[in-house]
Amino acid sequence: MVNLSNPTSIAENQRADIPLRSVLYTLAVIMLIAALAGLGLAYGLRGYFSAATSDPGVPALVERHSVTIGAQRYAIPASLIGDPAQRRDGFAERLDLTLALPISENGLSEVDITLMPRGRVRTSAALLDSVYLHQFADTQLSGPIGLVGKPLEIDAGTQGETVWYDPLSAGPFVAKCMRPVNDRIGTRTCMRVLSLSDRNTAIVTFEPSALGNWRSFDETVENALAMLRL
Repeated sequence: MVNLSNPTSIAENQRADIPLRSVLYTLAVIMLIAALAGLGLAYGLRGYFSAATSDPGVPALVERHSVTIGAQRYAIPASLIGDPAQRRDGFAERLDLTLALPISENGLSEVDITLMPRGRVRTSAALLDSVYLHQFADTQLSGPIGLVGKPLEIDAGTQGETVWYDPLSAGPFVAKCMRPVNDRIGTRTCMRVLSLSDRNTAIVTFEPSALGNWRSFDETVENALAMLRL
């Protein structure tokens, strides 16, 4: 109890209250600043992720989508999906990806991969016997060791296209390459369609320089896609 008859006691109690009020005021200010900073951070992050999701030009698209092709479910980073309309969860008939794979003579090379359920498109190996062999010209081209290059007949509507294949395998590597429209390096003008171990089909479009690694081509594609499977 404060002794009202003693002025000295009153003054001492008032002085004791000053540090307490100061501490409480300081804490209140700190809490207000923290609350405002948190609110600003929340709005900033929401704006960043909103822009990243809507703008395909943003390099850091960190969101992942669970997409099912055929019977296989994939966890795909949005940054790998070129078409913004495909950046969604659920079932899909096709999915278009762009990956950087170690298949080029110079190391990493970008490839475009379209995933589709098996049976929707014929593999390149199946087309070799049923289509390409009937369209081969008489000329034979030299190229990567182990592959034979056969241009397709002009009257087949395939002028400038060459089929590269391994003639010694029962399940051969087969790829068709178009003539580049110009001499620009890095043009993806070759295409291979292969069956995947998950019972889907991959249509891979790549640079001609990757033909030199044809023996490990399918394995490289499989390993890359295996990292995306659930």
